[in-house]
Amino acid sequence: MPGTALRRRRLRHAGPEDSVLVRGVVLAVVMVAVVAVIAQGSVDPFTAIAALVLVPVGSIFSYRRRNHRNTAAKIILAVAMLAALGAFLQQVRGAPSVDVARASLASLFLWVQVLHSFDVPRRRDLAFSVAASMILMAEAGSLSLTTSFGVFLVPYGLLAVWWLYLSHRSQAQEVATRSTIVRSNTGTGTGIPMRALAGTLALVLAATSAIFLALPRLPGVMIATPPFALAKRVAVPGFTGAVVNPGLVAQQGGGALHFSPDVYPGYGQSVDIGVRGRLSNRIVMKVRSPQPALWRAQAYDRFDGERWTASDTETTPVDSGGPGAANVTVPGLPRAAETRQVVQTFFVQSQQPNVVFAAWQPRQVYFPAPLLRVDSYGSIRSPILLEGGMIYSVVSDVPVTTPEVLRSQLPQWPESVLRQYTQLPRDLPGRVVALAHAITDPYPATYDKVMAVQRWLRTNTAYDLSIPPDPPGVDGVDEFLFVRRRGFCEQIASAMAVLLRAVGIPTRFAVGFGPGERNLLTGYYEVRESDAHAWVEVDYPESGWVEYDPTFGVPDAAPGAAGLFILPQVLHAIGGFVARVVPGPVKAVVAASGRALAAAAQAAWRWWPVSVAVAFSALLGAATWRRRRTRGPPRAGPTAAFDSLCRTFGRRGMPRSAARTPAEYLRHIQSAAWLDRAGREDAALVVRTFERATFSASAPDPGEVERSLAAASRLRALASRR
Repeated sequence: MPGTALRRRRLRHAGPEDSVLVRGVVLAVVMVAVVAVIAQGSVDPFTAIAALVLVPVGSIFSYRRRNHRNTAAKIILAVAMLAALGAFLQQVRGAPSVDVARASLASLFLWVQVLHSFDVPRRRDLAFSVAASMILMAEAGSLSLTTSFGVFLVPYGLLAVWWLYLSHRSQAQEVATRSTIVRSNTGTGTGIPMRALAGTLALVLAATSAIFLALPRLPGVMIATPPFALAKRVAVPGFTGAVVNPGLVAQQGGGALHFSPDVYPGYGQSVDIGVRGRLSNRIVMKVRSPQPALWRAQAYDRFDGERWTASDTETTPVDSGGPGAANVTVPGLPRAAETRQVVQTFFVQSQQPNVVFAAWQPRQVYFPAPLLRVDSYGSIRSPILLEGGMIYSVVSDVPVTTPEVLRSQLPQWPESVLRQYTQLPRDLPGRVVALAHAITDPYPATYDKVMAVQRWLRTNTAYDLSIPPDPPGVDGVDEFLFVRRRGFCEQIASAMAVLLRAVGIPTRFAVGFGPGERNLLTGYYEVRESDAHAWVEVDYPESGWVEYDPTFGVPDAAPGAAGLFILPQVLHAIGGFVARVVPGPVKAVVAASGRALAAAAQAAWRWWPVSVAVAFSALLGAATWRRRRTRGPPRAGPTAAFDSLCRTFGRRGMPRSAARTPAEYLRHIQSAAWLDRAGREDAALVVRTFERATFSASAPDPGEVERSLAAASRLRALASRR
């Protein structure tokens, strides 16, 4: 304890840091963090340029003035700091949310770093600079919407580790007596062993990764006003609530609609289930949400065998709920008995139709334009197109359902609901209705009938974008179910809706985007054009409309263990990446290796006692090999005697520190209470012989070496007896 207190006092009153290398590494750490924040595009150009220029200038100024008091400079910096704080408070006073204030906070952090760089004379000031850079990196990470932020993490981490090493080495050199520090043959020293440093870093990375993967995905904090912002306005001419899809272009002369491969054709007045195309893989929006969902755009209720349309095209204005807010209410649309509030923020990346995407069922919208309208299916329309750079937020009441709750609801719907949502084409082939009854008749409850149809489709059909167009005049669902058995989501969802309607279950067809892929670094769901999707909504008398996706699974509103933790998504993302970049022959080899490993794992589990014994033997052998490998060649002569002395007294609670010379260590161990006079003489003999062999020009004679080894042996025996 006294040594620790002395060390702290020395560090507290340490003089200026003269090392150019240490200062250069700290400057590099800070500049990486500064560039990381600026790269997110959330700070004004003046602040960005000032930070890039003034931080290096301030570092040079601090180095040149490190031996001066700089009282006037400190006063100026304090005033400038207060001015920066005042400017920040003025900016955030009118911010509608915490998220909008993050850009102003980033500017404040940058100015703090700029001003602090002009006053860093000592090492503790440099340490504060590194700590402040960590705050900048955290701010940059919170502002980042892409994995490009990871580009800054690698150099930042390497530079930070380098600074830790240099800082520790400088502290050790200050504490130790500079003229007497000797790197003895016992392997001790004043620096950080690089092997230990690498092992520590690996352990920290493994531990933090494990904790990150196991953390529950808790809902985001609800803030007073979710963020919304408008980049540019492209108004819909004569807006009355209709959907305008900029990707649909009519042929000259009033022909059929053609569509761009970068825009999903399902947003508009109808959905042709025979048209899909291969959509691009560009990102169209990024969504911040505490859970994945289907980002719903529209719903349709009329099917003629080829396309879905909406029988009710009327829309009503959305009520204003405050500045930027709109309360979504649909007359006659029941709310689920139990819901979970989910706050989503959409960051639009490329132009989309004038529909407000949201998780079902939207309750409140924070949108950068007034005069929103909603139809009877809960689809929200905007008077402007969704343009790149737009930000809006939606608060949804996502239905919380369980199989028990849904199974208990009796199939009793109003006649108007049955008439609207069980409509079928007049020329629907009878074999479609017969198949529907064959699948569902064994089950009495509506929920079980729905799940039976979904299982049948997942078992008996396949997803395929390369199918040819349907022959003219055929029913698209009949062709899919009985001829092709291959298709895309529009056909799969249409088949499910028609089969359920055929047995009297109210169903409708919904379109939008799938949840996208969660970016593990930013936490945002990255939604691509190819994520455009179609699914089914089934009406339950007490729970309202519940989503079903026969094409691929989406976690329920009340997710199980697989949805509560991020590890399954991590593995899924890694698997998807490997599948995209690995050639086919390599995949075959990997698959064969995986099967072999699975067989070996099964055998190991079956014969677990043998497996445990083999594993224990392997670990024991590895530990023995490592011990022999790290022990190195055996030492001889005075060095072996001195090593033995150090081990003997180390086991008795008197280890030799790196700062002690052999002579200082001798004075320390001769104070041991258990050491008698003969033992003190033996210790002195061992140390004198070692010093002569190590530092003297004339080596000890063989007799003296033998006496030293014998003295070390007697000390071992004495320590074991006492």
